[in-house]
Amino acid sequence: MKLISERSHPAEIKDVIEELTRQNKRLTIINHIAQSINVEMSYDEIIHQVAVPLKKVLPYDLLSFCLIENNQLIIKSGIPKEQKILGEGWVLHAENSAPWKAIHDKHCFLRQDIPNDPHQYQEDEDLLSLPIRCAIMAPLLVNNEVIGALNFGSKNTYAYREHDFLFVQQLADQLAVCLKNTQLFNQISRIKADWEQTFQAVPDQLFLMDQNYTVLRHNQLPEISTSPERPKCYQICNRCHGHLQLCPGGEAFIQGESATKELISADQQKIYLISAYPVRTSQEKVSNVVLYIQDITEKRLLEYKLFGSAKMASIGEMAAGVAHELNSTLTAIIGNSDLLLRNPLSEYKSTKLLTDIRNCGQRSKKIIQNLLTFSRQDNVALETVLINDVVKNSLSLISYQIEKNNITIQENYLRNIPPLLGNKLQLEQVVINFLLNARDALQKNENGTITISTTLTDDIKTRTTWAVVTVEDNGEGISKKNLNKIFQPFFTLRAKTGGTGLGLPLSLGIAQTHGGRIEVWSELGKGSKFSLMLPL
Repeated sequence: MKLISERSHPAEIKDVIEELTRQNKRLTIINHIAQSINVEMSYDEIIHQVAVPLKKVLPYDLLSFCLIENNQLIIKSGIPKEQKILGEGWVLHAENSAPWKAIHDKHCFLRQDIPNDPHQYQEDEDLLSLPIRCAIMAPLLVNNEVIGALNFGSKNTYAYREHDFLFVQQLADQLAVCLKNTQLFNQISRIKADWEQTFQAVPDQLFLMDQNYTVLRHNQLPEISTSPERPKCYQICNRCHGHLQLCPGGEAFIQGESATKELISADQQKIYLISAYPVRTSQEKVSNVVLYIQDITEKRLLEYKLFGSAKMASIGEMAAGVAHELNSTLTAIIGNSDLLLRNPLSEYKSTKLLTDIRNCGQRSKKIIQNLLTFSRQDNVALETVLINDVVKNSLSLISYQIEKNNITIQENYLRNIPPLLGNKLQLEQVVINFLLNARDALQKNENGTITISTTLTDDIKTRTTWAVVTVEDNGEGISKKNLNKIFQPFFTLRAKTGGTGLGLPLSLGIAQTHGGRIEVWSELGKGSKFSLMLPL
């Protein structure tokens, strides 16, 4: 731009004033465009905000902007709106393209006479069909990163001059910032929408609460997030019956770790698994907790049915042993009774035979009672249990099945183990499963031995004392590959002998229901050791 001096000609002064006026007008338009565009606008709304005031300072018959997406340059919006050729959605390939040249050079690219340009670009044929004969393209730059190009076209040759570069680039720079912000806003909006859809799609109850048990978000009650008075979690999800100490959410806040609890509904008809997951701030403090509530009633009913199936399978295996035991005692009863009826005996001999008959009868009665008790499927109540009695009762039902295979049973009981709260029948099922598995592992062992023992162990970290029942055998052992699968339902290593693959999974479920666990050690050729650990 020329400078005004004392010797300047009036015509020169007039040209300078007109140029300054034009530049001021252009700056005003750029500021107006920057203020009028917001991140929530669509691309069409943005181009409209640019198009109307721009006509006053820069002539054009074609206006568009294109953005780089997945290494493609795509026209996002343009004027005229109804235009199809080089319109919205049109893809400009990187090879031999004028807008791509502006992008690569990071500089405005002016084409004053397209029909007579010695270098023809891929879009020239389309431009001339409109007909556009002059064009200027400016890169859209944000922090020296090119996101696309701003394109002007005129039906007149030499419609633009090099002195238009500064304005077009200033306009492109301002528009680039607006478009980048819009892109980021749209990206965040899409992520938020995807998250909201995922959040709402979860069929179980899922919600976010603070340390005062106030619900901040709820997947089944989306209006809570905008409500001025948000409810407490126990007001909309009364799973703990108002007893907040039962809620794992409080534990998650205190411990800073996830917590899980099972709760039964007030009408005893539903069982819920409630999991709490702490949400941390950047300072690693727990700010909120996510609660995930699952209705596991059907799952538990299925487990009970599977437990009953496994129990029936165990009873089938015990049938031969029970028959043998009853046959032995009944033989003694019948034989002694025949002796008493056949010949008169002395009082001493008669008393001895009668005592033997009574003992055999009581033994038969106990065997039948144990079998009937074990076969019941409706008794799941907790009671005070002596772990040694659990083991002995289990052995009374299964020992014959083991010993008839020439397997030696060794028993080691720790005396005076305190009673624990549990379900006697379920715990017996676990011990019987351990014993049957040990028996099967010794099928090919001529000197098979099963050692069953009870003991106590302390966990210093959790300050918990555990009652431990261990069944150990010197059988064939389990490979490392299969050791990771033994607790999977229906996985069995004795399918040929009628294994169901339910014994160990159900045993693990019973242990966990009692707050305990099962520990396993096994090595091929050396045997296996299964330990049921129950907290006192």
